Amino acid sequence: MKVIAIANQKGGVAKTTTTHNLGVALAAKGKRVLLIDLDSQASLTISVGLEPLEVKRTIVDVLRKDGVPVSECIERISDRLHIVTSIIDLAPMEMELLSRASREKILDRALRPIRGEYDFILVDCPPQLSILTINALSCADGVIIPVKTDYLAYRGLTQLQDSIQEIQELINPELKVLGVIATLYEKRVGDDNEILAALKKEYNLLGVIKRLAVAKKGIYDGLAVVEQTPSSEISIEYNKIADIIIVTERFERVEKENG
Repeated sequence: MKVIAIANQKGGVAKTTTTHNLGVALAAKGKRVLLIDLDSQASLTISVGLEPLEVKRTIVDVLRKDGVPVSECIERISDRLHIVTSIIDLAPMEMELLSRASREKILDRALRPIRGEYDFILVDCPPQLSILTINALSCADGVIIPVKTDYLAYRGLTQLQDSIQEIQELINPELKVLGVIATLYEKRVGDDNEILAALKKEYNLLGVIKRLAVAKKGIYDGLAVVEQTPSSEISIEYNKIADIIIVTERFERVEKENG
């Protein structure tokens, strides 16, 4: 379970927060982690403390027809945590991708040379089922779905599941849904509790991330919650999810080695 896409076609469900915090948590546990910002809004890039316009080479340079090797576009956040940043130029790039042969596998081909250098590669997907999201799912071993605990977000899961199933059938049969993360949960709101109960019943619920002010606190400093306030509820929950990812990867590796 080396490449993990963090995906949901709806915006505002804490995809970027999830990608950032899981990346930092995994790195703190001794894993080498590469983050990939696949959203033209560059929220992940900004969240780790980088200015999109000041980075020389970004994911756009990787995806171009005459693209440069991804190894030349990696920025160091810490010893074990690296990132391939994004920029607004990624938005028009989508039209170019649509005209290319095997367009759904462009990211997969780009990542192959460096997959062995990292324990985990986390891809922060854009908030729509675009060719970029399809590229992420086509190269991923697993997908994690952050879901806001409201009715519309819950209903939107069906559409996303249909898209994932289609990719499994046509492009990437190895893709597995690791589970969902309930996000922006408010315990005192009745609807939130109903949706959380439905998620627990119908999906593999990896964790519950409450709506707390601490989640936004470290963004201005380029820090994830797990490093800014390690004892907070959010940090504890993201660390638990990171442990699940590590155990799942280890189990699958042993299973594969044993045939």
